[in-house]
Amino acid sequence: MSKRFILTFVLMMIVLMMYQFFFYKPPKRPVKATKKTTETAAADSSLTAPVEKIAEENPVVVVSPLYEARISRKGGLLIGYKLKKYRDALGKPVELIPEGYGLLDVISDGLNWKDLDFSSDLDTLQVRGEAELTFTAVSGEDTLIKNYRFKENSYLIDVSFAPGDTFNILFPSGLSTTEKDKKDDLRHFSFIYFKDKIRKVSLNSLRKKPFTESGYSVLWAGTRTKYFMVTLIPDDGDLKRLDARATDSRISFAVKSTGQRYHLYFGPIDYFILKDIGFGLASAFEFGAPIISIFSKLILYAFKILYSFIPNYGWVIVVFALLMKLVFWPFTMKNLRSMKKMQELKPKMDALRKTFKDDPQRLQQEMMELYRKHKVNPFSGCLILIFQLPIFWGLYKILRTTIDLRGAPFILWIRDLSSKDPYYVLPILMGIASMAQALMQPAQDQQSRMFALFMPLVLTFIFLNFPAGIVLYWLTYSLLGLVEQYLLKRK
Repeated sequence: MSKRFILTFVLMMIVLMMYQFFFYKPPKRPVKATKKTTETAAADSSLTAPVEKIAEENPVVVVSPLYEARISRKGGLLIGYKLKKYRDALGKPVELIPEGYGLLDVISDGLNWKDLDFSSDLDTLQVRGEAELTFTAVSGEDTLIKNYRFKENSYLIDVSFAPGDTFNILFPSGLSTTEKDKKDDLRHFSFIYFKDKIRKVSLNSLRKKPFTESGYSVLWAGTRTKYFMVTLIPDDGDLKRLDARATDSRISFAVKSTGQRYHLYFGPIDYFILKDIGFGLASAFEFGAPIISIFSKLILYAFKILYSFIPNYGWVIVVFALLMKLVFWPFTMKNLRSMKKMQELKPKMDALRKTFKDDPQRLQQEMMELYRKHKVNPFSGCLILIFQLPIFWGLYKILRTTIDLRGAPFILWIRDLSSKDPYYVLPILMGIASMAQALMQPAQDQQSRMFALFMPLVLTFIFLNFPAGIVLYWLTYSLLGLVEQYLLKRK
């Protein structure tokens, strides 16, 4: 039975992880191609057309405790945005806007604002409390105004445009890749928008076909990477149309919107920050499938609480593994005792198999009667695995995507719990611990022993390139399992 329990758990975990990495794709929202839609797309093709790089000449620099932004005087575009609390692979502040490009381009009444020279009285703006930056440009008889309002400790920027009541707002460059593992970062690139729930269009889908949809009832729209996102939220109007397209590694998007005032969220995908801001932005945090998301959210809150007492996420993971062992201790002990009794009953079960080898139905009845008489539940191990699997999968989602673990060190050579162990020490130790735990199971036949030696090798191979935080959890859990089995044997 121990062989079956281990095999069931391992196979379920392998299937889930393989599905997550290779087969899962966000659901696509079909768009009906009507004649009106086609004509509108042709008329507004400039919204997602490729743009030339922008020369950075004497930009206005906005300095906040959270970021440093650069805004060009040509068009009043955001051409630089560095986050002070997050570092890239070289240890420098993360830059979210690709070099030479700009965000928040505006087209109104056929006039592209990026072609105009805007003026401002400031060269540098220090954000303390609230700060405002206004750009103006003259076009014919109109004075165009582009106004930014910043808050000291917020990634939310208020933006307004005037005159006019309908604007095409462009984000032609998308966001930069920021992670050392570029392939993994690109896997999370997508165009996102909130329409009764969050909807996503992946980078791969946009490479194949640009996305267009009427935006009625859309609360906000934007683009995201693994850890960061930019979204536009109308304050006094509606998003009437959404457009998105992709190049090899960037997603550009545009919205057609009524109204003059907007909120721009430009920062990390941190669940607690997004939840405080509202607008449904917190839905951008990926908790997994509905049944998994319950556990993921509980684990995230547990991590936050533990981190307030233990300011090292590596030790938080170790303590969390210990807590999980304590929670499942009564069930695990019951299962191990059941396995021991099953081993003791093996001679009687073999005798029943020999006696009723030609009557499978009678054999099944006699075996169930034997289990009942000796108070043994042959399925107890499966029940434990069923309860543990959603917790493990929820933990996997949290450790893989939570920005708090991005660049979080543990000890010695583990300098980033969100990346793989560079020397593969943790996966190897985990494999050894898993093998020792399997071999400590109650007495096994030769076939079970071979299986016990084989499966830890498979697990080790699977975990080699997993984030160090996930491997650390499983290593700790396996070591605590060894302690459990030792205590049971001694008792």
